[in-house]
Amino acid sequence: MPVLILEDEPFITLDVEELLAAHGYGETIALSRGSEALSWLEINVPRLAIIDPRLSDGVCSAVVRLLAERRTPFIVYSGETSSLTDEEPAFGAGELVLKPAPPEDIMAAVARALKSVQGTDQR
Repeated sequence: MPVLILEDEPFITLDVEELLAAHGYGETIALSRGSEALSWLEINVPRLAIIDPRLSDGVCSAVVRLLAERRTPFIVYSGETSSLTDEEPAFGAGELVLKPAPPEDIMAAVARALKSVQGTDQR
C-alpha cells in the first residue's frame, strides 16, 4: 500500500517523497488538492497519509474525516500552530508535525502512526 502525500507545495512534496524512499517507503502517491485525494480514496487505501491541512482548494476536512473513519493513520504536516481541531475534530486523530521539521521528526511520526494502527512498522 502506498503512502499518500497531500501537499500543494512541490518542493515539500519532493522532500517528503525522497525522505520516505530513503527509509524504505518507496511507494507514494502525491496529490495537491483535497478533491483529488477524495477521488483517489474512493478506490484506494493508503498505508499512511501525510497531509497539509490547507490546500489550494481549501481545508481538507473531508479527507481527514474519511481517513479517521477508516482508521488510516495520518500525520498533519502543517506550518500552523493554531488548533485545527476547532475547524474539524477529525484532525485530532492524526499526529501534528510542525513545518519545517527535521527528517528524524517526520520519520519518528511515521513510525508512531504506523505502530498505533498496525502494531508493527511494515514497509
